[in-house]
Amino acid sequence: MATADRKDDHIRINLEEDVGFQELTTGLERYRFVHQALPEVDLGEIDTQVVLFGKKLAAPILVSSMTGGTDQAGILNRRLAEAVEARGLAMGVGSQRAALEDSGAVSSFSVRAYAPSALLFANLGAVQLNYGYTVDQCRRAVDMLEADALILHLNALQEALQPEGDTRWRGLLSRIGEVCASVGVPVIVKEVGWGISKQVALRLIQAGVSAIDVAGAGGTSWSEVEKHRATSERQRRLAAAFREWGIPTATSLAYVRAAREDAGRPELPIFASGGVRSGQDIAKSVALGADLVGLASPFLRRAKESTESVIEEFDLVSAELRTAMFASACRDIGSLRQPGVLLQAGEAAVGRWALPPGNPTQVQYDGQAGQRQVSRPIGVNVGNRRVPGTARNGEPEEGLLEKFASEWLPLVEEEMQQVLAARHPALAEHYGMMQYHMGWADDMLRPAAIPAGKQIRPLLCLLACDAVGGNPAGAVPAAAAVEILHNFSLVHDDIEDGDETRRHRPTLWAIWGVPQAINAGDGMFALAYTALLRAWGRFGTDDQSPSLGGNGLALETLERFTETCVGLTEGQHLDLSYEKREVVTVAEYLRMIEGKTAALIAGSVTLGALFGGADSETAQCLHRFGHNIGLAFQIQDDILGIWGDPTATGKAVGNDILRRKKSLPILYGLGNGAVGEQMRSLWRDRPSEETLPEALRLLDSIDARGWSEEQVRTHHDKGMQALNETLGERTASSLLSRLSNRLLQRQR
Repeated sequence: MATADRKDDHIRINLEEDVGFQELTTGLERYRFVHQALPEVDLGEIDTQVVLFGKKLAAPILVSSMTGGTDQAGILNRRLAEAVEARGLAMGVGSQRAALEDSGAVSSFSVRAYAPSALLFANLGAVQLNYGYTVDQCRRAVDMLEADALILHLNALQEALQPEGDTRWRGLLSRIGEVCASVGVPVIVKEVGWGISKQVALRLIQAGVSAIDVAGAGGTSWSEVEKHRATSERQRRLAAAFREWGIPTATSLAYVRAAREDAGRPELPIFASGGVRSGQDIAKSVALGADLVGLASPFLRRAKESTESVIEEFDLVSAELRTAMFASACRDIGSLRQPGVLLQAGEAAVGRWALPPGNPTQVQYDGQAGQRQVSRPIGVNVGNRRVPGTARNGEPEEGLLEKFASEWLPLVEEEMQQVLAARHPALAEHYGMMQYHMGWADDMLRPAAIPAGKQIRPLLCLLACDAVGGNPAGAVPAAAAVEILHNFSLVHDDIEDGDETRRHRPTLWAIWGVPQAINAGDGMFALAYTALLRAWGRFGTDDQSPSLGGNGLALETLERFTETCVGLTEGQHLDLSYEKREVVTVAEYLRMIEGKTAALIAGSVTLGALFGGADSETAQCLHRFGHNIGLAFQIQDDILGIWGDPTATGKAVGNDILRRKKSLPILYGLGNGAVGEQMRSLWRDRPSEETLPEALRLLDSIDARGWSEEQVRTHHDKGMQALNETLGERTASSLLSRLSNRLLQRQR
């Protein structure tokens, strides 16, 4: 079939058939705006303008690439272009392959005459670069449209479902890179409706693209379109099998944002399209980080009628965007992106303890105000259930720990996001700083999804709750509390140590200054207690744990949490004081890490046990377990800081020596006879790249690594002994044991 005929088919099917996803959605429906009853801005003041590729747009609205190549398509493109020009928006055309193959089709794409000042995007299928197209054809497509930029679209799945599809995709990335380097205009790469993953986005950014359009799943299912075009039963069945395939638009948007951050290109524009249908969808997409938002189906249907009809649709969509901004107290597009403007549906749900739909915890109310029952995840038998955290045969199930973490840690993340959400637009920066540190926002305080730590402490909290027979759902807020507390300590550590980077990004103080970073850290400290209060609410005021009646649970957990906070500050005091001393003993160092590291890990385990219904004696045994595992964890970290594999740790061998960090192996060396004297001499002269080999040789001569590894095993064994006092014969197969063993064996 000729390219032009295929395009006519696509238009007809989109207009006449139901080709949307049936189950998969864009994900935008999971978000709600925080209504501001007193916006303190006039509706007429709302400014939706943006600048992209040097052109000012009245709103971040793109008529997504749809059509061209036939007489009918030419009429539609002209009407769309006239409307775009009238309202100062952006427009892309459909694939121009038909015009490159047949000069008679050029006029259907030549819309510059109808939109002389608009931002226009040319468009070609990227895969054609593997079928003989070169930079020359790309330039011809740009010239044909007098375009401001070129879109190269990705449609691998669609090509696989077409009998005439182009399925040679090997080596395409390098050819895209060649076009980016030579075509002379910005190059945008977009999907056609199945979304772009983080891995693909990273590769595209590295290839030199100027922007990425996620074009996620949730709108038109091109698999379904191809099903309607199929000429055989086999083709229909194959296409039908992929109707629900793809990455939802909101998810893909998060993936590309994360890739942009990892690539060090936070300024790279991101377009959001795929199932966007309204002004509120546009507002949500912008709030989630999009710079331009594409719509297709709503405009295509109106273009079939007239230019005026398209303009009416533009005006309606723009009015809805402005109204959403007005009701959210967002004066301009920049303020729409501030943290706290948009919440996930679970955060905005009615009822203090309502959880978002679709998570592994089933929430029910018994009909009486304030009485809430939380059942365990589906598939886990509560009555006469199997031993918590173990397989039926006593051996750990393959992937059981990963499954547990994947079920429960997202709930902890949601809980933390609720606790650290902005309470008023005027405080957006204050809470935005916290969200930046947590990896939920970039340095412009736009939503992001950046990995922020291993979340070992909340996982230990939930595992301890499960290990004593409790429901982890009740301990989720407590797990959030310990993770927020941990991150508070990191914010202050960075200030006190003068560290300018953490997790490969600038620290809070390095961006916003020491005073504001201190204040943000203090806020996280206070909000950690807020999270703990939410945990008490899960039990109700009259609820009793098996051993702590009345308010016993609240008082016990408050005391334990406060002890943890005190331990953290004591450990930090000792750490700072040791920096001024030349001689620090191993015993003094262990006392210090009992506060800095072990206190929080022990507190995490203890809180989980208490919320799981453990009595004080059991909780104390698990506290000893956590205390010793915390010591082993820190010492293992010290070992990796000197001898860790750089490919795993991301740090050079001997990094802690060069930083003059008084870690356990170094203190063992400094206090060891004649070797100690030589080490102290190196220390006083400040270790350098030149003296590092000598320092490593001295440590090796007294087997400092072997001695330190023995300390790790000693504390690990003490932890296992304490765990055995609690779990007995279940110890070896418990998830707590399994996680502690992994911590012992970790390489980063």
